[in-house]
Amino acid sequence: MSIKIIAFGQIAEITGKEVSIDAVDTNSLRLELNAQFPQLEGKKYGIAVNKKLVTNDVTLYEGDIVALMPPYSGG
Repeated sequence: MSIKIIAFGQIAEITGKEVSIDAVDTNSLRLELNAQFPQLEGKKYGIAVNKKLVTNDVTLYEGDIVALMPPYSGG
């Protein structure tokens, strides 16, 4: 199943602003992103699924929108 990915900041510079990836969960999404974009290997970035930041493995469903966000600092 193809998931729509929106990337921001330095992550978007690597992947482009929008990309589609076949993945069933966020762990397989990370693996596929690293395979397609080796420059992401070792980079830290957050994953949001349908506008909610996730830290654990989350199952993805058709129509989900995933955002890749570079680290940010408060201020």
